[in-house]
Amino acid sequence: MNSVSMASRPAAPTWAASAASSPGVARSGGGAGTGRPRYPSGDRLATHHSTWLPGPCYPGTMAEQDLDAFRRELRTWLAANVPRDLSPERAARLPEDERIRRLRAWQRKLAEARWVGITWPREYGGRDAGIPEQLAYVEEMARAGAPEIIGNLGIGIAGPPILAYGTEAQKRRFAPRILNAEHLWCFGFSEPGAGSDLASLRTQAVLEGDWFEVTGQKVWTTLGHHADWCMLLCRTDTETRRAKGISCLLVDMKSPGITVRPLRQITGEAEFNEMFFDAVRVPRENLLGELHDGWQIAVAALQNERGILYVVSMQILLKQARDRLLQLARERGAGRDQLLRQDLARMYLGTEVFRMTCQRTLDKLLRMGMPGPEASIIKLHWTELTQAMPEIGMQLLGPEGLLYDTPRPEDGTHADPAQWVQRGYLGARAASIASGTSEIMRGIIAMQVLGLPRGT
Repeated sequence: MNSVSMASRPAAPTWAASAASSPGVARSGGGAGTGRPRYPSGDRLATHHSTWLPGPCYPGTMAEQDLDAFRRELRTWLAANVPRDLSPERAARLPEDERIRRLRAWQRKLAEARWVGITWPREYGGRDAGIPEQLAYVEEMARAGAPEIIGNLGIGIAGPPILAYGTEAQKRRFAPRILNAEHLWCFGFSEPGAGSDLASLRTQAVLEGDWFEVTGQKVWTTLGHHADWCMLLCRTDTETRRAKGISCLLVDMKSPGITVRPLRQITGEAEFNEMFFDAVRVPRENLLGELHDGWQIAVAALQNERGILYVVSMQILLKQARDRLLQLARERGAGRDQLLRQDLARMYLGTEVFRMTCQRTLDKLLRMGMPGPEASIIKLHWTELTQAMPEIGMQLLGPEGLLYDTPRPEDGTHADPAQWVQRGYLGARAASIASGTSEIMRGIIAMQVLGLPRGT
């Protein structure tokens, strides 16, 4: 979303995203007659797959038989409705506008069956689902290889504050359109001089009668070039400092005076944007919450991002990446290479430690309902693993890893390893910045977990 909080899901390496929905990916690896580098054959790399998600039920939350019925209902629906032509590998080959259009259609189908935004109240299109159902939902969607939900930013981050702080008219106006992907959302939080220190933002909104006039700049805005609406933080009281005097506006991205410029990344993609607001008029009825009291809305939005789906998604993405990397290592015969074997073992143990840390955090979420500083530990550990895995993959590829523009095959379920490892290697460089920089995470851990004084 921005340098404080980039997205509702972790900025995962693209080489992990398609593992669940593309079971044949690994079969395109090296072997006899491929002309690709191999290590000595006969490796016996571990094939054990541990359970990565919690069991079927938590005591005192939901009857096990009810949760099993929930799983069966979702599993049956997914088996009948998941579009196989939108697997991550195939979707990545589509022109961007076509990909967005088809993902909107997929989310609309989910919304019609109430299989999106399941934790939302029924009166606004959800299912009143609790934490156990959330866990089951994420697991079943991953198992079925369901396409991404293009409106996740709206569902997971924009929607909850609108439901919590919005007027009834705002809820009725925005909630159904968020769920069915008629409205895609972005977030105008970070600025060139206010990234991790978000409270120092300078974008200004001046209230004149029934309209705000907004002037300023935002940066690192995920999906800003496709978004229909923006949840914008701006300063409405210039006499106060820091978090005071900040308001939250819901801005139509088609408003005159908004300029969006995509930021090209090292992978060649443009996921993020910078946005310019030049005397943009926003009706007062689009003020979310009270005037000058938008900071608590921003905090709520960021807490939603670091909530249960964040933790569970990280587990799934890392497991997919780990399994895919181990399969590539087996195909390249890397098991007898001592140094690579040590790297793979260290990576495997790291993912198991990560899983256990996530489990402890989930248990705390179940007891207390809110994430604590443990989320910073998870983010930091995830960053290190996300960057380490494709580095091992590049070692497995050898010189082949230098060829980034490997043509993608016509069959989207069999991506060449040189393509997904390279994309992951390049994309992972941003992991130490996305959703909070590693240095900020270390500071939070030092002060809030270890109890160290500031500056040590």
